[in-house]
Formats: sequence, structure tokens, C-alpha cells
Amino acid sequence: MSIQQDSLLAPSPSTTRAVAVHLSYDAKSDKIAYASGKSVYVRSVSNPTDAKQFIKHNYNTTVARFSPSGFYVASADEAGNVKVWDPIGDEMVVKSEFQILNGRINDIAWDADSQRIIVVGDGKERYGHCLTMDTGNTVGEISGHSAPINAVSIRPVRPYRAVTVSDDGGLVFYQGPPFKFVKSVRNNHSNFVRDVRYSDDGNTIVSVGADKKIVLYEGKTGDLIKVVENAHDGGIFSVSWKGDKFVTSSADSKVKLWDSEGSLLKTWSLPKKVENHILGVVTTADYILALTLSGELYYFEENQDDYVQVIQGQQKSITALNVDNDQITTGAYDGRILRDGKIVEGHNNLVVGILSKPIPVTTAWDDTLRKLDSSVSVKLSSQPKDIAGNSNILAVLDQDGVTSYDPSLKQIDKLSIEATSLDVSEKYIIIGTPEKVLVYDTTLKLISDKLPVLRSPSSVVSISPNEKYVAVGDNGGRITLFDIDGGSVKTSRWSFHTAKVNSISWNEDNDHVVTGSLDTNIIIYSVEKPSRNIKALNAHKEGVNGVAWRSQDKIVSVGSDATVKEWSVTY
Repeated sequence: MSIQQDSLLAPSPSTTRAVAVHLSYDAKSDKIAYASGKSVYVRSVSNPTDAKQFIKHNYNTTVARFSPSGFYVASADEAGNVKVWDPIGDEMVVKSEFQILNGRINDIAWDADSQRIIVVGDGKERYGHCLTMDTGNTVGEISGHSAPINAVSIRPVRPYRAVTVSDDGGLVFYQGPPFKFVKSVRNNHSNFVRDVRYSDDGNTIVSVGADKKIVLYEGKTGDLIKVVENAHDGGIFSVSWKGDKFVTSSADSKVKLWDSEGSLLKTWSLPKKVENHILGVVTTADYILALTLSGELYYFEENQDDYVQVIQGQQKSITALNVDNDQITTGAYDGRILRDGKIVEGHNNLVVGILSKPIPVTTAWDDTLRKLDSSVSVKLSSQPKDIAGNSNILAVLDQDGVTSYDPSLKQIDKLSIEATSLDVSEKYIIIGTPEKVLVYDTTLKLISDKLPVLRSPSSVVSISPNEKYVAVGDNGGRITLFDIDGGSVKTSRWSFHTAKVNSISWNEDNDHVVTGSLDTNIIIYSVEKPSRNIKALNAHKEGVNGVAWRSQDKIVSVGSDATVKEWSVTY
């Protein structure tokens, strides 16, 4: 018996308004690396479903950079930690890790030998540090700035040089290694400088900032070549070289292509709105990738006037999952709803649940119950806790009790009760309360309150497809299987979770359940042999929020890491 991960649908990169996002590309593998939540993702450009997740950070990650060799990735987080690891092997082994700053790290740069890195950000004692990637030995000093450093770049050919840019409006030029301060240039930018990059041949440096300027410098000496005023209609966030050209992205929702002398060659535009502020840009072998504030990754080609592809995903913890006829729908903490990888109109707060029958509906902490196509929306009396349905009705549990609705979302019945969870089958509505489990018919008339008392308040209730059993998970990680008609406990031995059970799903044959918990694990239990189980440990960083059977041997799971994973089960 085993459970094996088949695929991973990675979330979009984490974004914050007015904060540049540094994306990294490795030409050998044709993959990008980026930070999202507390994880780092390595994702194929040509096949976005091919992705890997690095989960060794304990704080929100901020940046990830491939080494020029492609054999390592250096990633960093908000607490000033840097980890160097192998992106190729399945184990993603950490080669070295260091505490560099006591604050947020904004950028990392590798030298061409893949031996040294420069780390910059917002520390209390220093804004940057130069070190060897394996031993952490100091190979220079980052100085000359009076505010957090936003970006760093190392000349990719010898003799090595380095440049850093900062919120103080300055650019500092270094020689090395060991890297030493040479000069500070203060007059060319009049506001925050957000990004700086060396050209591939090392002959040109380009810096961009919130003052809408592009400034070009000579690569060896750091002497000024040219200032491009009002290069965009908004502050510029990011720059990336593509051969002898470079691209810039801005808050004006535009991506622009320039030659090495600062002459505009091409402009791509998205609809001008806050969600389309383009915070990051990176060039790949075939495309120019642009990241918007909403997390959408747009693919542009030089010979096309519009984008050729867009990749959408969740950015926050996924709190709701529905699998129906191979269609996967997820809802997240921020109210975003994704249906088969495409954003549909969502809510403006945490999504509590998604149903496919009797009709596709969603409910969320904005206190609304809504059809997925947004044609009908019902205001709830209080904040919803759970939702379930059968082929004829759906029931919503909120702070006031349980309310049932018909497929047109007209209210049918209401029951005032203090409850924590519920499930609906063709015959029953079963409600979990802090003390026990109550069985009602679909008109909310009590059938039985004789099921044995729970040890801990229920967190999830799931009725088997044949309506013979109900599995009840509690806040302590225990799952109790009840025989509904007999009013007895079938087994109480499903107790291998160590934290709150968030989701339970039955297979079609009524002989196995899959469970997901706050303890990050997925466990499959057998009804016939209760002591027999299959575990997927650390399935989702920070906890598993939803599990569902896609077929007899396929499982889908979602979690607080904003990923959607598919698993194969072998009995």
C-alpha cells in the first residue's frame, strides 16, 4: 500500500503592491524560480504543470535565484535567511544555509563561477553581504547606502564588478572579488531605485526606478551613458536583458522592449488597472514573462503584439476544494476562485465551501451564498461555517444554525442550532455539534440523537455514498466512524492525525476514506481493516485543507501552501 504524488499545480508568485518581484530563469532547464508563501517553486516555462516545491523555509520567502551553472538555487526569506539547494534532484537537498541579515532580503546575485553570492535587503545592522555559497566566508563588503537595498547585479564576465541600488536613490559600484566600494552615484534617479541588471556581455548596466527613469552605465567603470526620462507612465519595477536588448515593466501596466542604447523598440499593454501593475519581468529563451500584482504570469513574444498565453493561480491558502467530472475548483483565503486553472468571479473574503450539486455554488466569509456563474447571490444572516448538498437541496451552516435552499437558492427550512460541521446525503442531513452528532432528515426534522458522545468538538462530517456510515473528524485529530442506522461506533481507531481534521472524503466503493489535517498529512483509512492506513506525510506545508477522490485510485488535495496536488493510491 502506498500513495505517490503525480503532479503539482503551483501557485502564482507572491506579490505586494509597489514592491518589485525578482524572477529568475535557467536557460539549461528552461525553468523559472520564484517565491510564493513560505515555499519556493521551480517551474517549467513551456509546460507550467511541471513544477517542484522547496519547503525548507520557515518564514515567507522573498526571492530565489538560479546559479549560472543551473546546479543550485539560492533562496531567501523575510527573516534574513539564505538557503542554497539543489533544484534538480527530487530531494532538493540543502547544500548550505546562512542567517545573513536580521530583516527582509530583497535580492540575491551569483557570480559567473557559481561560487560567490551577494545578498541585499533591509537589515538593522547592514543592508548587504558578500559570501561564498558553500562555506559562507566573507568575500567583500556592501556599503555606501543609507536605506534598504532593493537589487544587486554582478558582472557576468571578468573582471568582476557589482552594482546595488536602493531606496536612497543611489547606485553603488563595486570592484572585486573581494568586492569593495568604488563609488556612489546619487544624481541620476530622483526616487526609489527598484532594479538594476548587467547586460549578458557585461558592457552595460541598466537601472530603473519609481521616478519613471531608465539609466544606462558603462559596465566596467560605472560611468554614466544615458538617462531615459519618462520611459513609462508609471514607476518602473523591473528590468531584464535579452541579448543586446532589455525589457522593463511598470505600474502603467506596460512591458517595453529597448535596445542597448535606450531606444524604444516595442510596447505591450495590458488594461490599465491596479491589478495589472507589472511588478516583475524576466526574459526566457522563447518568451518575455511579466508578473502582475494579481499574480497572473503573461507570456509575450517579440514578434507578437499581444500576449500569447497567461498562467493563473492561487496566491493565498486554499480553503475550499470541489472535484466534479474531472473538473477541479478551488477557493482561497482571499476569495479567489479558480476553475480548471482559470480565475472566475470570486468573493472578497475567505471561501468556505464549493458545491457542484445540486448546482455549482460557493459561500464565503463575505456572508453570501452565490451561484458559481454569479447569476444569483443570497445574503446570509451570519458568517458561514460549512456547506453541503445533494441532488435536490443544499444546506448552509452559519453562526445562527442550518438553512436549506432549493437549486434556485430559495430558502426552504431553517434550524436554529449551535453546530460546527455538517454533511448532506439523499436521505440525511447530519450535523456535528461541540458535544455530539445529530441525524436529521432533509426537511431538518430530527431522526436520531443517540450516536455516542464525541471526545472533542467535531470539525468535519462526511456521509458514505451508500448512507450506511458517517465519518466524523474532530479538533484533536481523531476520526470516529459511526453506523447511522445502528446508532453505534463502527471504529474509533482512526486516530493517526495529530491536529484538527479539516477534510474527509469517501471513495465510491464505501471501503476507504481519505483525510486531510492541520498536521500537514494525508491519511487513507480502510473501513474493513480499521488499523490499516496509508500516509502521505508533509503533503502540504502549513496544513491540508481539502481532499477529494478523483477516481478509485486518484486523489486531489489542497492546502495552506496554495498548491493543488494529485496523488496515485496503490492498495
